[in-house]
Formats: sequence, structure tokens, C-alpha cells
Amino acid sequence: MKLKSLIYLISITLCLSFTGNAFAAWSANFLPPTADNPIMLIDLPNDLDMSILTTLTVELDGIDITAYLSPEGNRNFSYVPVESLANGDHHLRLMIINQDGSIDEKAQWTFSALNNPTTGSVSNAEQIAEAESWLRSASFATDTLTEFSYRFSQQNIDNANAPDRVMASSSGNARAVLQGEKWTVDMQTNYLLQSDKDLALTGNVIDIGDYTIAADYRGDEVKSGFTLGHHDVGLNSLLFSAFQRRGASARVNILDNKFAANIFSFRPDTQTGVDDFTGLSDSNNRLEGGSISIKPFSKDIDALKVTAMYYDGEGSTNGVAISDGAELSISGEAEIAKGSGWGVLAEKNLFKNKLALRGEFAHSRYDLDGDIGLAPEDSSSAISLAVDARPFDNLVLFDKTMDIVVGTKYERIDTFFASLGNQGMAADRNAVTVYNTLSWGGLSNTLQLARETNNVDELESFPTDRLRTIVWDTNYAFDPQKGALDWLGTPTLNFSGLVARLDRDKTPTGYVGPNTDSTTKSLTFGAVSSYKSWYWTASHTYTEVYDHVGTASDTVNNLSSLGLNWTVSERLSVNSSLQYSTFEDKDNNVTTTNTNVLLGFRSVLVADKLNFNLDYNLNLAGNDDDSLDRHTINGEIEWIIRQARNNHPGFTFAIRGSMETANGNTITTTGTNNTSNEIQHQVFAVLRISAPLSAGF
Repeated sequence: MKLKSLIYLISITLCLSFTGNAFAAWSANFLPPTADNPIMLIDLPNDLDMSILTTLTVELDGIDITAYLSPEGNRNFSYVPVESLANGDHHLRLMIINQDGSIDEKAQWTFSALNNPTTGSVSNAEQIAEAESWLRSASFATDTLTEFSYRFSQQNIDNANAPDRVMASSSGNARAVLQGEKWTVDMQTNYLLQSDKDLALTGNVIDIGDYTIAADYRGDEVKSGFTLGHHDVGLNSLLFSAFQRRGASARVNILDNKFAANIFSFRPDTQTGVDDFTGLSDSNNRLEGGSISIKPFSKDIDALKVTAMYYDGEGSTNGVAISDGAELSISGEAEIAKGSGWGVLAEKNLFKNKLALRGEFAHSRYDLDGDIGLAPEDSSSAISLAVDARPFDNLVLFDKTMDIVVGTKYERIDTFFASLGNQGMAADRNAVTVYNTLSWGGLSNTLQLARETNNVDELESFPTDRLRTIVWDTNYAFDPQKGALDWLGTPTLNFSGLVARLDRDKTPTGYVGPNTDSTTKSLTFGAVSSYKSWYWTASHTYTEVYDHVGTASDTVNNLSSLGLNWTVSERLSVNSSLQYSTFEDKDNNVTTTNTNVLLGFRSVLVADKLNFNLDYNLNLAGNDDDSLDRHTINGEIEWIIRQARNNHPGFTFAIRGSMETANGNTITTTGTNNTSNEIQHQVFAVLRISAPLSAGF
């Protein structure tokens, strides 16, 4: 089932990525400023899709000015420089930001400005321009929430396992940005404090989580950058996932992506905290490599792009971590996996971006237990081919715009293929997937069909299983209802499902293992709507799993849910939900039920001074389930001593409490029927300090 889920996620991601690209052919015009009119105007097509507008970015002389653009008429943007432009030529670029974060140029214009008279001495404007070429702006912002709590009342709480009676905790985010004329340094991190080490994320009282330090230079022909901390290396392939890891990378881009190179070194696993700050200190847990991308014939957005990539490194496998980041094997020795790999990825768009082709080959060498184990080094390969098509531009049917995307993908991943740079990828599959997305008015639909087999290397002693799946997701968004039906608001209906059949394709001669033949079906019906001051949602999911050879139990599961959020007034809001599920084990004739009720209140007792929150949760088990029924109440009354403002901390005092009761009958392993009616509660006094700080020029 993991194999099927991975194919589904990859296929849907490809389909959505295709839809998000600016595939339609369009052009933009530019009206430069004049001596009488300093306004610059970018003229876009009137029928340009709104989804494309959100992917556009504009640079003036290498500086991003997107945030300072103003709408002008229908689909147009204008910009007025904060200061008069220096004499001479200036460059304006219109670019598209793709789903993977890469940037493609749509248009560029060069214009001249003659605002400053030429004199024999250096003018004030020239002096300012020279200073700004080094540092134009600097900003710093941090937002920290600190909480001090004291548990002054409790009942039936195990002090040996309970948190400290007095605790201090804090979390926040900080960001600093330095920007010159052609360079930018962006630094950001989150940080945390937890006085109770048992609750600390990293085991340290004060620590950081993820951080990034990125320096970028944007010249006319060359762009380069260096990043330290948590980031991805811009590769999403068979060898590398887009997972953000801690490490360092350096990149260079020449002639607007006609040539790009990237070198990197990072940890293959997740790393947080100040320990191994760079991610490079442990030679037994580090990958190193690089990639080169070229557009040999043109730098256009639809030009052929070829990317070659390579890595080599080591990474810890499942075991017990030791101080140097490696792990212990059963024998007690440090156990690490070694791997290396190379790959080639080719991408090409045709027919004005209506057809996208993508092909990839990867080769991997992987040793699961490194030098100390007996497992052999595996040499294996993988191939992936994908075709996406968007055949129509501005298709209109019954006065509604229709958009259709169709695609297919073929993957062949060897049985023992593995990469330390993409550890979550499932190996041993030969799969063909066909998918389609359609949007028409308020209707949107995604459909995927896949066929997959394993035992790719055709090992003679192993059987070959086959998985066939159909996955769909259909939504219809209605217009706002009127008249007698206006209480329905603006509803959206959903119908999604999955049908999967896993059976045996080939059985080797003399095979005595279990057979494979099962069917899984899952259907979900849902509705959601908002109307004035309230919002509601409802859904039902039916799932059945039948094992036709009797090696596992046949099961049927039903899950129904309702939710309602209601803003009664400016001072009171109510949120509620109800879930009811049944689970039937057909073979053992066992049925269990579970009911979960949530009711919450948010009330402003005194505006900007006194707030009250209360949540109630009920969990009831029934039928053949002998679990205890649980009632949980969480509440807080909050007094705002001072509201937090920028560079002015805010203070809040609160009394917070929780109570849980567990009651009912449970049957022990000895057959004894025990009755429980235990009440637990905790009450805390809390002081919160909120400190949003910022500065800049």
C-alpha cells in the first residue's frame, strides 16, 4: 500500500505542477517613464488567468519591486520610483516563479532616464547611489512568546511523570535582511526555551530549531548564491527529494538559466538544534555532490534543459544513535550505510508550452551496512518518463471556461535501488500511470489510473505481485444561494474515492509462500459551506478491505463527521464537531464503535482586557470495545495587562486548568471486570510576555 500511495502522491504533484505553470502563450508590453510622467506601466493581456498573475515577479536593475507595484486598470501594473532614477540605462525584467522555485524570464526591457543634470563634480544623488550599491536597506524582526507557569493545584497526577511544577517556556522567530544594489543576505531562524528538559524538543534548555542563511548576488549576466542551514538543493528527482536538510550549498546561474551549477554538502537525515550547527561536522553522516544544468540551444522557457547530478556519502541506518551521529548495530559497532549515485534529467516543452516532456535515468550504488556488515553493495538503476499535455487555450463551453490537463508517467525502479538523498522513495516497482485534471466553471476533477508490478529484477525464487488502482477527486462549488436556500450559503460538494486490487501476476515453480489477492475500496462524500456568521462541514467515508485468500481479516469501516463554527457576536464564537465511526472485523465477528464530541467557546468578557475560553471533549467507546469513556475539559480565563505592539512588549496573566474523567468497565487479561471512575485535574497560574520587535532602514 505504501507503493501505491507514493505513486498517487507523485502523480498528483506532477499534475498540479503542470497546472500551475504559465503554459498559455501570452506577451507583455512596457511603457517607460517620460520627463513629464515618471510612471512605468506593464501592460498584460486582459484575459490573463489570475493564477498566472500570482506567479509573476518584477525586477528593476536587479532589485525585486513586485511588492511596490500598483494595479492599473484590467491586469496591468504601474510603478513610481521612490527616488528619481539615475542618469543612464535601466533594466526591467518580468519573470515567472515556477512551482519548484526556479525562475524563468518572460520579458525584459531597457530604457533610459535623464533626470539629473551633468556637472563636473559628484552630485548628492550619485553619492547616495554609490552608498546604496553597498547597502540599500537593512531590517530585523523578531516575535517571541514567553510563558511562565506554576501548577498550584492538582489531583491524581503522577508527580514522577508529571512536568515540573514551575516551568518557563518560550518560542519565537527572527529574521534579518541586508540588501545592496545587486546582493541580498537573508537570515532567519526559530528558537525555543524549555526549562523542563523532559519536554524540550532537543533536550537543551535553550536551542534553535531550523535556520537558514542565504546570500545571493544578482548581476546582469551572472547570478550566484550561498546557503547555510536548512534548505533543499533545487533537485526533485529519483536521487534527491525536495526534503529540506541542514547543510551548505553554493550555486551559480549564467545567462538566465542557460547554464547553472550547484555544489552541496548536507546531512541525509533531519537535524535540529545547535548541535552540528552546519550539518557538516559528522563525516559519517554527510552527503556531498553537485549538479549542472544547461540549455544548449536557447534560454527560452520552453527550451530543452538537461541536468546532470552526482552524490557520494554516508548516512546512519536504523539503530541506537551514539555521540558522533552514527548508530550502533546489534554487535555494538557503529553502523552506517554508504552510497553514491549519478543521474541525468532532460526536460522539454513543445508547441508553446502545451506539451511537457520529462525523462530521467539514475544509477545508484548502495551498501546498507557499510564496511562492517556482510550485506553486499547493490548496483541498480531507475528510469522515469513523463508526458503532460494541455491541449486547449481559453476553451469555452456553455459560457464557462474549461481547462484540461492529461498526462502519463512510466517508472521502472530496480528491486534494490536506494539513494541516501531520497530515502523515502519506494523501490522495486514497474509502474504506468495515466492521469487527468479538468476544471469547468465550478467543477474540478482529478482522475488517475495506475498499474504496478514488483520483483523488477525478476528474481526466480520470488513471486511477482500486481497492483491496479483507480483514484478520483471531484469537487463542485456552487454560486451563493439565494431566496429560500440562502441559508445554505456558498456550498461545495466533494466525491472522492479509491479502488485498488492487489493480486498475483506470476508465481515461480515450487513456491510455497502465501498467495496474494485483496481488494480495497474507499469512498468519501463531503460538503462544506459558509453563510454570513457561520460555517459548516459534513462528510462520510466508507472503507472496506477484503482478503480473498484468507490470510488477513476482512474489515469494513464507516466514519461520519459534522462540524459547525458560529460567530454569535463580536464577543462570542462557538465551534463544535461530532465524529462517529464503526469498525467491523468480519472474520472474527467483532464490531467496535467510537464517538467523539468537541464543543468550544471563545468569549470576550471585557473588550481588550478579559477573555474566556472553554473546550469540552467526549470520547465514547462502544460495542466490543472495552475502553474507558473519557471526558476532558480545558479552560482558561485571560487578563490582558497590556496589549503587545511593535517594540512594546505585551503582558497577559491567566488561570488555566484541565480536568479529565475516565469511567466505565474494563476487562483485564485475567478476566476480571474492573470499574473505573477516576478524576484528574491540574490548575496553573500563567504569565505570558509577547515581544514583537523590529528595526530597519
